[in-house]
Amino acid sequence: MARSDASAPASAAASAGAPAAGAARSTGARLAGLHLRGGALALARAELETLAGSGQLDDAALLDLAEARWRTDDLPGAGEAAAAYLATGREDVLALIIAAEATVALGRPNEARRLASRALERGDLPLETLFAGIARSAVWPVDPTIAAQAPATLFGAGGPAHPVGAARAAAPASPGLPDGQVSGGPGTSGQTLWTSTAGAPDPVPARLPDPALELDAARADLVAGRIDAAAVRLAVALRFGPALAPAVLDVAAGHAGPAMDLVRGDAYRLVGHERDARVAYAAAAGGLATTPGPTVVPGATSPEPPVDADPPATSQETS
Repeated sequence: MARSDASAPASAAASAGAPAAGAARSTGARLAGLHLRGGALALARAELETLAGSGQLDDAALLDLAEARWRTDDLPGAGEAAAAYLATGREDVLALIIAAEATVALGRPNEARRLASRALERGDLPLETLFAGIARSAVWPVDPTIAAQAPATLFGAGGPAHPVGAARAAAPASPGLPDGQVSGGPGTSGQTLWTSTAGAPDPVPARLPDPALELDAARADLVAGRIDAAAVRLAVALRFGPALAPAVLDVAAGHAGPAMDLVRGDAYRLVGHERDARVAYAAAAGGLATTPGPTVVPGATSPEPPVDADPPATSQETS
């Protein structure tokens, strides 16, 4: 996803975490930051992952790594980098946003709401500018300017315009309920989307695949000849651990087939080799070509087998 000019202020927030004046940054960190702000997300990610592997990330580069992972669809990895940045004692709007989104994905909405509230208190930019086209979770308001507005006033002073809302407003109060409150009908608990869940325990998060384990399992599948199963495991490893793209390319080397070509294309794209990725995608599409079978017309019936006009004579009839 190429970054638009509108998303530039999102990266500008990272400059708040830059080292103090006079502290020199490494050339690699500065270059990766320039690539990130210029929209070369895959290249910036590869550079930042290399710096992380060698322990050369400063605080600003750590925030850049969180943003690069987030904008390349690696939310778990982005959440880890954002949490590490916040653990340094610094606080940045973009780091809070990424941490909130990652916390929602882990199944902890209450904690995510607290992070989102801190981000909204510190931020003075519209969320659309910071997200830059990335889908938002439900912990964010539609517009930060109405974040503290009461739910009952979201429809305006004239009452709800939606027919269902108007019908509920006109419905008589149910017996035994306070004035103006109607029963939700059978099977409802009375809780709405606006009900506060403060203090409620977060649901147990689902267990996510471990990309390193998936990579090892893919190697075992290849040894056993299960090419398609190995391709699926490699694809899962890429989605949960994009930094493993070079290792995925090594494992997939020498194995043909449309599924493997598709995985190779994804891995090449993550390491910034767009031309090789397109070649692999073309090979995957070409590998699916098959000989066309007979055309089936919907609703047509198969022809009946021919019936002999005169059945063969039996031995009794010839005697």
